[in-house]
Amino acid sequence: MNISHKIVVFLSCMVFLMGDMQAQSYVFGLKGGPTLGLQRWNNYQNNDPLFAYHGVLFIETADDPSAGSLFAEAGYHVKGRAIRFRASVNPNTGIAYDAEQFQMRFNNVSLSLGGKNRFNVGRTLGFYSIAIRGEYNISHDLQLYQGFTDGVQKFVYGLTLGGGFEFPFSEYVGGMLDIRFSPDISRQIFIPASRYNNPFTGTQEIFNEQSIKNVAFEVSLGIRFLRKVIYVD
Repeated sequence: MNISHKIVVFLSCMVFLMGDMQAQSYVFGLKGGPTLGLQRWNNYQNNDPLFAYHGVLFIETADDPSAGSLFAEAGYHVKGRAIRFRASVNPNTGIAYDAEQFQMRFNNVSLSLGGKNRFNVGRTLGFYSIAIRGEYNISHDLQLYQGFTDGVQKFVYGLTLGGGFEFPFSEYVGGMLDIRFSPDISRQIFIPASRYNNPFTGTQEIFNEQSIKNVAFEVSLGIRFLRKVIYVD
Protein backbone atom coordinates (compact mmCIF):
# COMPACT_ATOMS: atom_id res chain seq x y z
CA MET A 1 0.00 0.00 0.00
CA ASN A 2 1.58 3.32 -1.05
CA ILE A 3 1.48 6.53 0.96
CA SER A 4 -1.52 8.02 -0.87
CA HIS A 5 -3.62 4.91 -0.16
CA LYS A 6 -2.60 5.01 3.50
CA ILE A 7 -3.75 8.62 3.75
CA VAL A 8 -7.13 7.82 2.18
CA VAL A 9 -7.69 4.93 4.62
CA PHE A 10 -6.61 7.12 7.54
CA LEU A 11 -8.97 9.96 6.62
CA SER A 12 -11.84 7.51 6.01
CA CYS A 13 -11.42 6.16 9.55
CA MET A 14 -11.55 9.69 10.98
CA VAL A 15 -14.69 10.56 9.01
CA PHE A 16 -16.34 7.34 10.19
CA LEU A 17 -15.49 8.08 13.81
CA MET A 18 -16.75 11.67 13.72
CA GLY A 19 -19.91 10.63 11.86
CA ASP A 20 -20.65 7.97 14.49
CA MET A 21 -20.35 10.60 17.24
CA GLN A 22 -23.39 12.48 15.92
CA ALA A 23 -25.66 9.82 17.49
CA GLN A 24 -24.01 9.76 20.92
CA SER A 25 -22.46 11.97 23.57
CA TYR A 26 -19.02 13.32 22.76
CA VAL A 27 -16.36 15.69 24.04
CA PHE A 28 -14.64 18.33 21.94
CA GLY A 29 -12.12 21.03 22.68
CA LEU A 30 -8.69 22.46 22.09
CA LYS A 31 -5.28 22.24 23.70
CA GLY A 32 -1.79 23.53 23.15
CA GLY A 33 1.54 24.33 24.72
CA PRO A 34 5.31 23.98 24.41
CA THR A 35 7.14 21.43 22.26
CA LEU A 36 10.65 20.10 22.72
CA GLY A 37 11.85 18.86 19.35
CA LEU A 38 14.74 16.50 18.62
CA GLN A 39 15.86 14.55 15.57
CA ARG A 40 17.40 11.18 14.87
CA TRP A 41 20.04 11.34 12.13
CA ASN A 42 20.81 7.96 10.57
CA ASN A 43 19.50 6.34 13.79
CA TYR A 44 21.94 8.43 15.85
CA GLN A 45 20.61 11.18 18.10
CA ASN A 46 22.96 13.91 19.27
CA ASN A 47 21.61 17.43 18.85
CA ASP A 48 20.32 20.41 20.79
CA PRO A 49 16.57 20.59 21.44
CA LEU A 50 14.34 22.95 19.52
CA PHE A 51 11.93 24.84 21.79
CA ALA A 52 8.72 25.40 19.85
CA TYR A 53 4.93 25.07 20.23
CA HIS A 54 1.82 23.22 19.06
CA GLY A 55 -1.98 23.55 18.99
CA VAL A 56 -4.61 20.81 18.62
CA LEU A 57 -8.38 20.53 18.07
CA PHE A 58 -9.90 17.25 19.26
CA ILE A 59 -13.13 15.26 19.49
CA GLU A 60 -13.72 12.01 21.40
CA THR A 61 -16.46 9.61 22.43
CA ALA A 62 -18.01 10.14 25.86
CA ASP A 63 -20.71 7.54 26.56
CA ASP A 64 -19.14 6.89 29.98
CA PRO A 65 -16.86 9.72 31.21
CA SER A 66 -14.81 7.34 33.38
CA ALA A 67 -14.33 4.65 30.70
CA GLY A 68 -12.12 4.42 27.65
CA SER A 69 -12.80 6.42 24.51
CA LEU A 70 -11.80 6.86 20.88
CA PHE A 71 -10.55 10.23 19.67
CA ALA A 72 -9.60 12.12 16.54
CA GLU A 73 -7.35 15.19 16.43
CA ALA A 74 -6.19 17.85 13.99
CA GLY A 75 -3.14 19.87 14.96
CA TYR A 76 -0.33 22.23 14.06
CA HIS A 77 3.17 21.26 15.26
CA VAL A 78 6.58 22.90 14.91
CA LYS A 79 9.27 20.20 14.91
CA GLY A 80 12.99 19.92 14.20
CA ARG A 81 16.25 20.59 16.00
CA ALA A 82 18.53 23.41 17.08
CA ILE A 83 22.28 23.88 16.70
CA ARG A 84 23.90 26.12 19.31
CA PHE A 85 27.43 27.52 19.38
CA ARG A 86 28.76 29.04 22.58
CA ALA A 87 30.62 32.32 22.69
CA SER A 88 34.33 31.66 22.27
CA VAL A 89 37.71 33.23 21.62
CA ASN A 90 40.21 31.88 19.11
CA PRO A 91 43.39 31.27 21.18
CA ASN A 92 45.60 31.84 18.14
CA THR A 93 44.13 35.09 16.82
CA GLY A 94 42.30 36.47 19.86
CA ILE A 95 39.16 36.98 17.75
CA ALA A 96 35.97 36.69 19.80
CA TYR A 97 32.91 34.93 18.43
CA ASP A 98 29.41 35.59 19.73
CA ALA A 99 27.08 32.79 20.73
CA GLU A 100 24.85 31.74 17.82
CA GLN A 101 21.84 29.51 17.34
CA PHE A 102 20.59 27.90 14.15
CA GLN A 103 17.40 25.91 13.70
CA MET A 104 15.99 23.25 11.44
CA ARG A 105 12.22 23.83 11.63
CA PHE A 106 9.34 21.92 10.08
CA ASN A 107 5.85 23.43 10.29
CA ASN A 108 3.53 20.43 10.06
CA VAL A 109 -0.23 19.92 10.21
CA SER A 110 -1.37 16.59 11.60
CA LEU A 111 -4.30 14.19 11.79
CA SER A 112 -4.39 11.56 14.56
CA LEU A 113 -6.69 8.67 15.44
CA GLY A 114 -6.37 6.81 18.72
CA GLY A 115 -7.74 5.46 21.95
CA LYS A 116 -7.65 6.53 25.58
CA ASN A 117 -8.07 4.61 28.84
CA ARG A 118 -8.95 6.31 32.13
CA PHE A 119 -8.48 5.56 35.83
CA ASN A 120 -9.43 7.36 39.04
CA VAL A 121 -6.85 9.57 40.76
CA GLY A 122 -8.56 11.14 43.76
CA ARG A 123 -11.23 13.50 42.44
CA THR A 124 -9.71 13.66 38.98
CA LEU A 125 -9.28 11.14 36.18
CA GLY A 126 -5.89 10.02 34.98
CA PHE A 127 -5.48 8.62 31.49
CA TYR A 128 -3.03 7.13 29.03
CA SER A 129 -3.40 7.07 25.27
CA ILE A 130 -1.94 5.83 22.02
CA ALA A 131 -2.58 7.11 18.51
CA ILE A 132 -1.44 6.75 14.93
CA ARG A 133 -0.51 10.06 13.35
CA GLY A 134 -0.06 11.43 9.85
CA GLU A 135 1.53 14.82 9.13
CA TYR A 136 1.94 17.10 6.13
CA ASN A 137 4.77 19.64 5.95
CA ILE A 138 3.45 23.06 4.90
CA SER A 139 6.79 24.89 5.21
CA HIS A 140 10.31 24.46 6.53
CA ASP A 141 13.46 26.44 7.32
CA LEU A 142 16.69 24.46 7.17
CA GLN A 143 19.17 27.37 7.68
CA LEU A 144 22.57 25.63 7.81
CA TYR A 145 21.26 22.64 5.83
CA GLN A 146 19.82 24.31 2.72
CA GLY A 147 21.43 21.58 0.63
CA PHE A 148 18.97 19.10 2.13
CA THR A 149 15.90 20.90 0.73
CA ASP A 150 15.30 18.43 -2.10
CA GLY A 151 15.22 15.59 0.42
CA VAL A 152 12.34 16.98 2.51
CA GLN A 153 9.41 14.55 2.60
CA LYS A 154 5.98 16.19 2.54
CA PHE A 155 4.15 13.31 4.25
CA VAL A 156 5.35 11.62 7.44
CA TYR A 157 3.68 9.30 9.91
CA GLY A 158 4.35 8.01 13.40
CA LEU A 159 2.99 7.10 16.81
CA THR A 160 1.92 9.27 19.72
CA LEU A 161 2.04 7.96 23.29
CA GLY A 162 0.54 10.07 26.02
CA GLY A 163 -0.80 10.40 29.52
CA GLY A 164 -2.20 13.02 31.83
CA PHE A 165 -5.17 14.18 33.85
CA GLU A 166 -8.71 15.43 33.26
CA PHE A 167 -10.38 17.63 35.85
CA PRO A 168 -13.99 18.91 35.76
CA PHE A 169 -15.01 22.54 36.14
CA SER A 170 -18.71 21.71 35.83
CA GLU A 171 -20.84 18.94 34.31
CA TYR A 172 -20.21 20.19 30.77
CA VAL A 173 -16.82 21.91 30.96
CA GLY A 174 -13.46 20.58 32.12
CA GLY A 175 -9.73 21.05 31.83
CA MET A 176 -6.88 18.72 30.99
CA LEU A 177 -3.13 18.27 31.20
CA ASP A 178 -1.68 16.09 28.43
CA ILE A 179 1.97 14.99 28.17
CA ARG A 180 3.04 13.24 24.95
CA PHE A 181 5.95 11.53 23.29
CA SER A 182 5.69 11.46 19.48
CA PRO A 183 8.37 9.61 17.51
CA ASP A 184 8.10 9.54 13.73
CA ILE A 185 8.34 6.19 11.96
CA SER A 186 8.94 7.68 8.52
CA ARG A 187 11.68 10.15 7.57
CA GLN A 188 11.23 13.91 7.39
CA ILE A 189 14.37 14.12 5.23
CA PHE A 190 15.84 11.37 3.09
CA ILE A 191 18.78 11.74 0.71
CA PRO A 192 20.22 8.51 -0.74
CA ALA A 193 23.95 7.89 -0.84
CA SER A 194 25.68 9.18 -3.99
CA ARG A 195 29.10 9.71 -5.53
CA TYR A 196 30.51 13.14 -6.35
CA ASN A 197 33.73 14.67 -7.60
CA ASN A 198 35.53 16.62 -4.88
CA PRO A 199 36.71 19.86 -6.56
CA PHE A 200 39.46 20.36 -3.98
CA THR A 201 41.06 16.90 -4.18
CA GLY A 202 40.01 15.90 -7.68
CA THR A 203 38.91 12.50 -6.39
CA GLN A 204 35.53 10.79 -6.44
CA GLU A 205 34.00 10.52 -2.98
CA ILE A 206 30.80 9.16 -1.43
CA PHE A 207 28.13 11.41 0.07
CA ASN A 208 26.60 9.33 2.87
CA GLU A 209 22.87 8.65 3.05
CA GLN A 210 20.96 11.18 5.15
CA SER A 211 17.97 9.76 7.03
CA ILE A 212 16.37 12.20 9.48
CA LYS A 213 13.35 11.50 11.72
CA ASN A 214 11.56 13.86 14.10
CA VAL A 215 10.95 13.15 17.78
CA ALA A 216 8.77 15.48 19.86
CA PHE A 217 7.88 15.87 23.54
CA GLU A 218 4.75 17.98 24.01
CA VAL A 219 3.00 19.34 27.10
CA SER A 220 -0.56 20.61 26.56
CA LEU A 221 -3.11 22.44 28.64
CA GLY A 222 -6.62 22.24 27.25
CA ILE A 223 -10.31 22.80 27.75
CA ARG A 224 -12.98 20.16 27.16
CA PHE A 225 -16.69 20.63 26.35
CA LEU A 226 -19.25 17.84 26.71
CA ARG A 227 -22.11 17.48 24.24
CA LYS A 228 -24.51 15.18 26.04
CA VAL A 229 -27.14 13.17 24.20
CA ILE A 230 -30.11 12.09 26.29
CA TYR A 231 -32.44 9.47 24.84
CA VAL A 232 -36.17 9.88 25.60
CA ASP A 233 -38.58 6.98 25.16
